[in-house]
Amino acid sequence: MNQKVMPPLRDKPYGGAWSIHDQESTNFVNSITVEKGNRSAFVQDYRDWFSNNKHFKGFDSYKHVDFSAGTTEAFSQFYFRHLDKRLRLLKGEFFYHWLMARNYFASSAELGTEPLSKGDVVVMSCPFSGTGNLPPNFYDILSQCEKLEIPVMLDLAYINISCINDLDLDFKCIQEITTSLSKVFPVENHRIGIRMRRNFYDDSLYAYNDQDYVNLYSVDVGHKLITKFKNDWLYNKYETIQIQTCDSLGVEKSDCVIFGLAEKGTFDEYHRGGEYNRLCFSRKWDGRINE
Repeated sequence: MNQKVMPPLRDKPYGGAWSIHDQESTNFVNSITVEKGNRSAFVQDYRDWFSNNKHFKGFDSYKHVDFSAGTTEAFSQFYFRHLDKRLRLLKGEFFYHWLMARNYFASSAELGTEPLSKGDVVVMSCPFSGTGNLPPNFYDILSQCEKLEIPVMLDLAYINISCINDLDLDFKCIQEITTSLSKVFPVENHRIGIRMRRNFYDDSLYAYNDQDYVNLYSVDVGHKLITKFKNDWLYNKYETIQIQTCDSLGVEKSDCVIFGLAEKGTFDEYHRGGEYNRLCFSRKWDGRINE
C-alpha cells in the first residue's frame, strides 16, 4: 500500500480543518426549503459576496466564473491542463495537491528547495493551508512566476474565515482562483464553490455550467446562505473565542479564525510538514469533540 502523503490527523481532537457547526448557521441551513437554484445568478452574487469589503488588486480581471463542487473540482480542471509541467507546492500544503503530485504529475518539487523555472506550474492556498496565514514568500513566488511565465492557481477556500483583507491578484501569471463555502458554513457535504478565471478556456467544468449540469440544489443552499450572512460574520463571531483558546493552550493566533499555531516542540502530534503544528478548534467549539 502506498504511504499517505500526509500523516492522518483528522481523528485527533485538533486535527484536520473543519467548518464550525455554529448553532445559528446550522439552524438556518436546517430551515431552508431547498429548491433548484439559479446558477448564473449565484456565481455572480457569490463572486461579489466573497470579495466584499476586501481589497483584491486586479480582481476585476477574473471575469469568467463557474460553479464548482467545492474547490477540488476546480483544482482537477487546472491540473488536467498542466500535467506535462513540474508541479511546485509549498511544504505543508493541502494534502490533495501533494496527492496529485505523487499520482499524476511526471515530476514535482517543493517550493524553496530549488529555483522556479520555465515548465513549472504552481498551486498555492491563500490563506495557506499549513498556517491560515499568508503563504511564506507569497509575493516573491508570484514575482518569479510572473517573470518566468509560470501558470499559477490560487486556492482561496479560507479567505472568508480570515482577517486577510488585502491581496494583490494583479499578477498575469495567476490564471485561476477558486473558493468555497465549506469552511464558512456547515455545508461541506453540499460542495458549494466557484472558479474564477482570467481568460476563457472551454473545458468540461465550463461545459457543465453552460448547460446547468451542476447541483442546482446546492446552488440554492449557497445562495440563501450568502443572502442571510455577511462574508465576515464567522470571523467576527469567533475571533475573541479564538484568542482565548490560543492563550489557554499557549499557541499563536492564526489569521484564520478556526486555527491556532504551535511552535515545534509543542503539539508535535499535529505536525504536517511545515513550520508550525496547526490546530483546528472547530469541533471543540461546536461540541462534536468533548474530551
